[in-house]
Amino acid sequence: MKVRNEKGFTLVEVLVSAAVLGVGVMGMAAMQGMAFTKNVDANDLSVITNIASDMMERIQANRQYAWGYHNLQTVGPGNCAALPAPTPSGVVPGSNFLNITRVIQGDCTQWRTLVLASNLNNVQGLVQVNSAGPPGNMVLQSARQVVVQIQWNDRGPGQRLRTVAFQTTLVPE
Repeated sequence: MKVRNEKGFTLVEVLVSAAVLGVGVMGMAAMQGMAFTKNVDANDLSVITNIASDMMERIQANRQYAWGYHNLQTVGPGNCAALPAPTPSGVVPGSNFLNITRVIQGDCTQWRTLVLASNLNNVQGLVQVNSAGPPGNMVLQSARQVVVQIQWNDRGPGQRLRTVAFQTTLVPE
């Protein structure tokens, strides 16, 4: 009887290891595609969050005239020339009302530029300012609830609608 002292792999062993390696590589390739998509979504969300935060900070810096930012929108040709919003009842514009109007219009123009420069699909921003205080309390009556909202369609094949909204309540200083 002959003694076989063969060294090496059989064809079946090579095929099985190639199949296992192929399944692993295919899984990694699918994972890379999903990671890329989620990375793009995270980047878009980061950009939009910074833009919404910027507008909220502008309004907080000008909190006495926060009502002037009501219904600010970035769609169409823009409504920055029509700002500020109509003066609410009980509010008497001071002598520097023209300067405040210029500040609000400047904030609107700069924010609209930032929103449109984000290069997102169907991006639009909206600011809403409403009275937030109870009618009987004179101090809190002038409190304002501010909502800065940005909507866009994500870059995926579904083009799903995404929304980021910042909300705060401003009280007089």
